[in-house]
Formats: sequence, C-alpha cells, structure tokens
Amino acid sequence: MADRGLIGRELGTVRFPVERGKLAELARSFDAPEPLWSDREAAREAGFDDIPAPPTATVVADLWREHGALDGAIRLGLDTTNLLHGEASWQFFAPVRCGDELTARSSVVDVNERVGKRGGAMTLVAIETSYTNQHGEQVATRRDVVVEKGGNSSAR
Repeated sequence: MADRGLIGRELGTVRFPVERGKLAELARSFDAPEPLWSDREAAREAGFDDIPAPPTATVVADLWREHGALDGAIRLGLDTTNLLHGEASWQFFAPVRCGDELTARSSVVDVNERVGKRGGAMTLVAIETSYTNQHGEQVATRRDVVVEKGGNSSAR
C-alpha cells in the first residue's frame, strides 16, 4: 500500500562537476554535433557564452550517488526487482554550462497507488531533485516518478 507518510522525506544530496568529457559523451549518444558540446570556440561561434549542457546532463548526478540510479528507491525500501521508471520532467531556471559544479538535493513529493490495466496495484513515488550551481543559484528541477509493481511496497 502507498505510504503517503514518505512525502517530504529527504533522499540525500550529492555534488558533481559538469565536465567537458561527459558532455561530449552525451552529445555522441544523441548523435549531436560534437564540437558544440566539447569545444568552447565552436560553442561561442554558435552563440553560447561557454559550452552548454544538454538538459539531460543533470542525470549524471545519479551516477554520483551510493547506489546509482536506484539510490532513492533503495533508500525508500522499494522492491527494485519490480520497479519501473514512469516518467521524468525538467524545469530550467538558468543555463547549465561546462565547468559548473551542481548540487542535487532529492526528496519525495508525492506517493499514490493505482490499479494497473492488467490488474494489481502499483505504487507511484514522485521524487523531485533540485539543482543549484556553485553560486547557490537554482538552475533546474527534475521530477521523476518511479513505479513499484505489485502494490506490496515495503517503503518505510
């Protein structure tokens, strides 16, 4: 059963650099023109002050957590063998650039239970991550919904 008492629970903070090499790797994975994402001169020629980071660069924060992308689910006691990633959305307040050092703080913002199309309960946990840069400015917010199939959440 969905435990709405989890709302507000902090899931940890991690600090990580936005590195040029990682941006180039992300660009290659998107089949995007690499010079824009790795070369300052190419970025300036394209009208950017510095090498820009693609929106999904904030996902790198998950790799800095103890249990990687499953860290939040493990901290909540969810059954990771029955876990799905339901959705992700971002809201940006300022550009993220190469050389920034971001701090990501995650917490549970909602918990619900639904019945699946094939029957069986599903627990939906919304996790919000706030990103601030090295100047203390909030640059982005990411909201993820993880779905635990089976409805027998062991979340505490």
